[in-house]
Amino acid sequence: MAGLSNIQKHLLAIFLISAIATIIYSNSFDCSFHFDDQHAIVENYAIHRFDLKEIFSSSNRPVLDITLAVNYYFGKLNVFGYHFVNLLLHISNGIMLYFILFQTADLPSLKEKYGQRAYRIALYASLIFISHPIQTQAVTYIISRSSVLATTFYLLTLLLFIQAFQKSSKLKAQSSKLMAPRSLLLLGAFLASCLAMGTKQIAATLPLTLLIYDFYFISDGNWKILKKHYKVHMAMFCTIGIAVYLSASGLQKFVSFDYAKGVQMPYDESVTSFQYLMTQLHVIPYYIKLLFIPTNLNLDYDWPITRSIDLPTVMFFILLVAIVVFAVWAYRRARLLSFGIIWFFVTLSVTSSFVVIYDVIFEHRLYLPSIGFAIFAALLISKISSMKWHKS
Repeated sequence: MAGLSNIQKHLLAIFLISAIATIIYSNSFDCSFHFDDQHAIVENYAIHRFDLKEIFSSSNRPVLDITLAVNYYFGKLNVFGYHFVNLLLHISNGIMLYFILFQTADLPSLKEKYGQRAYRIALYASLIFISHPIQTQAVTYIISRSSVLATTFYLLTLLLFIQAFQKSSKLKAQSSKLMAPRSLLLLGAFLASCLAMGTKQIAATLPLTLLIYDFYFISDGNWKILKKHYKVHMAMFCTIGIAVYLSASGLQKFVSFDYAKGVQMPYDESVTSFQYLMTQLHVIPYYIKLLFIPTNLNLDYDWPITRSIDLPTVMFFILLVAIVVFAVWAYRRARLLSFGIIWFFVTLSVTSSFVVIYDVIFEHRLYLPSIGFAIFAALLISKISSMKWHKS
């Protein structure tokens, strides 16, 4: 690797990511429609007619539905096209993650610590992300494209955001000619964020992630520098309005702290937001276990609702708080590791907090958060691989 130029390294990384993902999912192109695929695709006549007016007026995920409409236009209900697009998106996410981490390690705040390992960290994390068994549901369950596509726009926003600030740090002149590229990159990031919000509600965490990323790496923990970027962050936070608007009709339906009423589940008793939160205190450690030991993967879990505070719930709460505290403590000592842990909890917060969702656990909800795990694992592997062993 030492003799390769950066361009050659990037091309090799793109090839490896694409090839490995294609090999892994090469047997999935004929997987049939399942569960929500039926009403979201097979019986969704708005996408059959490519009726944009109906899609935007009735769907809470219009950007997703437009991609499904394109699939239906070219291949009707032939599942090959749907799986092919899902795989392309998955590969794109792996490639963008590679460039995000490579550019992050090249930022002034990290270059001294991670510069020599930037390529390995970026490549390891991307390969772990695209090949991890936990991604199987998100990639092969067709309607789970919502998670994959939202992640595509999520990562695209972050990549453009990073490039915009890298450009401004390298160009010292303040002429309008030099400022234009940065403005275009930020405009692209804003539009990508809007598309993410229109794809799936998990994107609502994106502006917060950008703010945290800025504080960690661009502003280097300097609040004065961070404040100078307030206009950019205000614009990004405004995009949350799209996700809120698309979800507004269901907010009362999915949030309830009233123990007498709660939220009525399809095949169970009502569940309050607090009970759902307590249940997630059990689910999140199981998610973490699946990331480290991906065994007994399941498309449809029968997970019990936690209805009272018991000892396991308290212990899981203490465990999760301890992990977050460790992430904060690690900020000064291992900033990229700290960011990976924070990424996991922030991106998981939409589905694993107090908003009641009919299925309390789904593996495809780990698709975006698993990037945090990939960063952690890549840092660990790159550290071990760079150790020099001396014979006594």
